[in-house]
Amino acid sequence: MSELRIDRLVQNEAHRQLSEFFLYAQPRPDTAAALTIAEPPPPDQSDGMDAADPATRLERCISMQARAIFLLEGGQRTSHETGHSAHLEHTGAEILALLKEAIGHERTIVQDYRALRAEVDSLRTERDELAVVLRHTEALSLTDELTGLPNRRAFVQRLDQELSRNQRTGQPLAMVLLDIDNFKAINDRYGHYVGDMILRCYAQSMVRELRQHDLLARYGGEEFVLLLPETLLDDARNAMDKLSRRIRREPLDAGDACIDLPTFSAGIACLRSGESATTLINRADQSLYLAKRLGRDRIETDEQLPPSPAP
Repeated sequence: MSELRIDRLVQNEAHRQLSEFFLYAQPRPDTAAALTIAEPPPPDQSDGMDAADPATRLERCISMQARAIFLLEGGQRTSHETGHSAHLEHTGAEILALLKEAIGHERTIVQDYRALRAEVDSLRTERDELAVVLRHTEALSLTDELTGLPNRRAFVQRLDQELSRNQRTGQPLAMVLLDIDNFKAINDRYGHYVGDMILRCYAQSMVRELRQHDLLARYGGEEFVLLLPETLLDDARNAMDKLSRRIRREPLDAGDACIDLPTFSAGIACLRSGESATTLINRADQSLYLAKRLGRDRIETDEQLPPSPAP
């Protein structure tokens, strides 16, 4: 409620009551009942307006207005019974003083409310800004700085989600571990700047071959990992063959020279019923190691792996 509205309400009530008071109006029907109620105690003068909290000020304001009404109705009855106006002047002055002080308290309450509202709005704005920073920080913690791809931490989170989904739906899930062949020799020959360019180029080429719900992440160094939901082993192999052909026809413009992108080796594993994330990763890693051992520039699957020993 605004200060102007508070002033008008209080002033209108005071004007109405004082008009009845000074015209020696008959008491309202409920006046006799009101006079049987004990007189409200005078407002506590020990509480300074600035020292009291808003609730205390509001209670004091209500107390002053209640006393003003009590004095007004009591004055009406006294003047009606005695016919003397001496009591009227004293009571009227006290009423006006109480109402003026009540207005002051109400104004202070409104100011306190506005200040509190401004502080709440400020805190909400600060909270929203912190939430944006937190989301940005969380995104950075899940992103590889060099390639812009999800990092290993993001991959682990997504793998857990896909395992849970597989348990609910039984849909297949393929994992691919991919390693760029002879990457150390490239860094030694052309420098790490060119090596970083190759990593970024690989990331861009693979992203263009993926579906929207697939995940490509940088696993570490020159290794990448792919999660292919709802994908069988043969489909995953076909996707890697297609990527291999794309890599061979996309040379890298390194400024002073045009460099053919190096080949890659890949290992594929498909999730088995009840399998853990660690076991799935190990089988994909063993398939990758097999591809490297057989000469690199190859794609191998866990079907070529020797059977796991019985527990």
